Amino acid sequence: MRPKSILRGDISTRLLAIVMVLGACVPALSNEPDPKMYWDVKDLRPGMKGMGKTVMVGTKLEEFGAEVLGVMRDVSPGRDMVLCRLTGCKLENSGIIQGMSGSPIYIDGKLLGAVAFAWEFAKDPIAGVTPFQQMVQYVRANDRRIAAESRDLLPDKGIHAARMSILPEIDGLALDEPKSAGELAPLRVSGGAMAGMTPIVTPLAASGFSPRALSVLETQLRPLGMAPMVGGLAPEHVIREQAGSPLVAGAPLSIALVMGDFDLSGIGTVTHVEGNRVYGFGHPMFSLGSCDMPMMTGFIHTVYPRASVSMKMGSPLRVVGVIDTDVSTGVAGRIGLKPDMLPVSVRVKTGRYADSRLYKVQMIREPVLLPSLLMSVLTSAIDTEGNLPEELTARLSATFQLRGYAPITLSDTFSGPRYTGQTGAATLFSPLASIANVLVRNPMAPVRIEAIDCEVEIEPGQKVAVIESVRLLSATIEPGKELKAFVTLKPYKGDRETVEMLMAIPDDFPEGAYEVVFSDVAASLRRRFRNDPPLAEPRDLAGFMKTIRMQTEPKRTAIYVHVPTPERGLAVQGQELPNLPGSVRAAFASKKESPAQPIRSDLITVGQTSWVVEGSQTLRFTVAKDAGISLSLK
Repeated sequence: MRPKSILRGDISTRLLAIVMVLGACVPALSNEPDPKMYWDVKDLRPGMKGMGKTVMVGTKLEEFGAEVLGVMRDVSPGRDMVLCRLTGCKLENSGIIQGMSGSPIYIDGKLLGAVAFAWEFAKDPIAGVTPFQQMVQYVRANDRRIAAESRDLLPDKGIHAARMSILPEIDGLALDEPKSAGELAPLRVSGGAMAGMTPIVTPLAASGFSPRALSVLETQLRPLGMAPMVGGLAPEHVIREQAGSPLVAGAPLSIALVMGDFDLSGIGTVTHVEGNRVYGFGHPMFSLGSCDMPMMTGFIHTVYPRASVSMKMGSPLRVVGVIDTDVSTGVAGRIGLKPDMLPVSVRVKTGRYADSRLYKVQMIREPVLLPSLLMSVLTSAIDTEGNLPEELTARLSATFQLRGYAPITLSDTFSGPRYTGQTGAATLFSPLASIANVLVRNPMAPVRIEAIDCEVEIEPGQKVAVIESVRLLSATIEPGKELKAFVTLKPYKGDRETVEMLMAIPDDFPEGAYEVVFSDVAASLRRRFRNDPPLAEPRDLAGFMKTIRMQTEPKRTAIYVHVPTPERGLAVQGQELPNLPGSVRAAFASKKESPAQPIRSDLITVGQTSWVVEGSQTLRFTVAKDAGISLSLK
């Protein structure tokens, strides 16, 4: 394994480069726009007139008129907004357009700011303009934050520190009902609504995504000011002809979230370019602060007029740099840098005789967005293959390649009513989105996912069987002998089957009455969590990884047999103390310190079947040294 100093080297390379450019104590940065080229908000007056730039079709810049109506101070903390009436470019008919975010407005040759806000169903093209002065201020603050983080970067600290504590419980594996691991908690979009005014929604051009995946994205990204819509990549001849189109003020600015066989990109407008520094949008994209997203040139096909807010329909062209700042007054990026993307592949086969198809994408690594993007890509890969059977069985295998750690692998069979219908794909892939979520947002230490590789094979029919009954060969067992049981499975639309299960009882197993539990994987995992509470509260990354692997390694096609042992122990400050005498456990319980957690242990046997097993049964039996004599006397 490579030394940690090298492992984190390429994580911080871009940040250290920024430090060299910025410097820690320089109040006015050399690569910042000269304050003389943009307006101070306090100098603006109603009636001042100017012009703006944007692209309505292709990459050709067009000019529109702008008149200052007034300045609204402190519309949000530290934020002002300039009201402007726009004219020209048919804005009198279309109104303010989604995709115009960032369009620069100039008065007397000086930059006023970026078109950023609009009113739905407005009769006049009145826009809220973010002063460029404040765009520079907020971007500067984030640059200094990046510089400070890179200077203080420790061997076990990465770009994205943990933002919250997350229990290492994988949704859809240890729980009866999977939650939507891909659900994205709403992020605060600054500049809230005022009499219908909102930040201009950013169109998200989605290429290759299925209607079901778009519906998921719409639900999760619309509250963040995103408008996912069916889109497409630009034709080959457009890409060739526009290959040299530069990022200039007023030009389309595309920010990619997913690239490859599926493409998801936001479309806005460049506000200003200073050297290799690009400013745009005039409002946040996701309010991420520091980020790492591909910055691309774009092409506008047409403007789609609507009664509420019209929108530009555009496509991304080519990557020219990295968006590294996403703050309340806009986004900013640097030309020439290379984005750090996560490779994801998914191979899909639907039916025994169908050919498998491989889909490859690269997606941004932003932790708060990764689960949703992963879920949408995997869902689209399945939907691309056509209509799925009403009743299906899916064999899913996924590997998370990690830097510095052994891979996390999930290989299992999924079947049953929850995997059918409109929510079936989301339920199937929920564990993968959850694994990605807990890995990148774990509170212990940064974990870098190098790649995610997934294979899914779908066949018609449900391969589900319920544990209907269990019969023990004998209810009394001698220590050192085997407990034999016959488990009756009732398959869905099939004939009953009997599976023989054997569990070895140790030679030193104490005599007494015991319970034996025959269960599916979900009940088995819940029992392991309950018996060993520290599993749910690991104290270091090794413990965190252990808990994840404990949930991904068991199979749904197995029957799990649990017999509780008399062993009792405690977990004290994360340290397991097994098989403690009762007096010692009582002594720990009496201490006025961190409470000790009781831990228990089970004998566990696993039996494989050809079905996805559901349900559980519990029986009682007795361990007695004279069990054989008693049986012979009878």
